[in-house]
Amino acid sequence: MVRVFLPLLLFGLVLGACTFDDDQPATAWPSRDLRVVGGGASVKLRVELATTERQREQGLMFRQSLKEDQGMLFLFPADGSIGFWMENTYVPLTIAYLAVDGTVLELRNGTALDRTELSPKQPYRHVLEVNQGWFERHRLGVGSKVELPGDLPAPQ
Repeated sequence: MVRVFLPLLLFGLVLGACTFDDDQPATAWPSRDLRVVGGGASVKLRVELATTERQREQGLMFRQSLKEDQGMLFLFPADGSIGFWMENTYVPLTIAYLAVDGTVLELRNGTALDRTELSPKQPYRHVLEVNQGWFERHRLGVGSKVELPGDLPAPQ
């Protein structure tokens, strides 16, 4: 009985540690407030920070919802051009590819649970993911600026 129970208990603990609440990540990632400005608009967002490779790989996967004033900011140590996809991501997203200074270089819309790679046409430094259509609803777009807080952790 103990031989069967212990593995089941361990499996349950691991599974429980990997489940997601609708509004909470499985791990307590750092977060920051930031602003996106452009065309006379200035909109505040609360973003979770994905600073490690593991966090960047997980992103917003498995979330069932995302509040309108929330998102995720992916921080990279150098410019890159790797695309993003929506595998295991239940919330349709707009993916904003950002220059090192926070300028929005390109916007791509991702369909929930789609494995199509959404590759940018140019190198970027960071990525901001928000609910699909967020930029349009706030009259923001390519050329807008994400004001990056000065106390962001160094990406790994």
